[in-house]
Amino acid sequence: MNSISILLQEGSQGTEVTKLQEGLKKLNFYPGIIDGIFGSKTKQAVINFQKSQQLVPDGIVGDKTWAKVNAANNPRFNFQVVNVQEFISSERITATNPKAVAAQLFRGLEDEEGRSYEEISITYSKEGTSVILYTRIGLADDSARALRHRVELKRNQNKWGIIWVGRQFQCQPGRGHQEWSGIICS
Repeated sequence: MNSISILLQEGSQGTEVTKLQEGLKKLNFYPGIIDGIFGSKTKQAVINFQKSQQLVPDGIVGDKTWAKVNAANNPRFNFQVVNVQEFISSERITATNPKAVAAQLFRGLEDEEGRSYEEISITYSKEGTSVILYTRIGLADDSARALRHRVELKRNQNKWGIIWVGRQFQCQPGRGHQEWSGIICS
């Protein structure tokens, strides 16, 4: 969607407004016609979206609103890319199907101290693809309090394979960002 800083508000027109309307429509915030004109319906959709994301609901699309729209429409947004082979090696993944990979990830966390919460979910987003999200909160780490991995798998000729891995961090208080981000904590 938007990779540069463009401010949009009621009265704006053009391709960036069209992209905004498309993004909000995918998220079920914009019920109107995608016409590239930032009118009252677009403004109300932006306000409703901003409220849902705990942003200032002013109806103006700046950097923070763009980032939230992008993140909501692109599940890989704001993840740090991880080399797939390094991930498989470091996590000792030998399984190939999504449920077995998730079980190996979960089993690998058993001996880690300091952890207060962990969660693994598997979704089958479309024919032949799957996504594993696994989250660890309460890490024994001075800077990061939580770590989340997104592992994407694809089935090709009845065989599953990991095709993409990303990670996000939540920092300890005073050590950086408190929201999920691909930026490493300080």
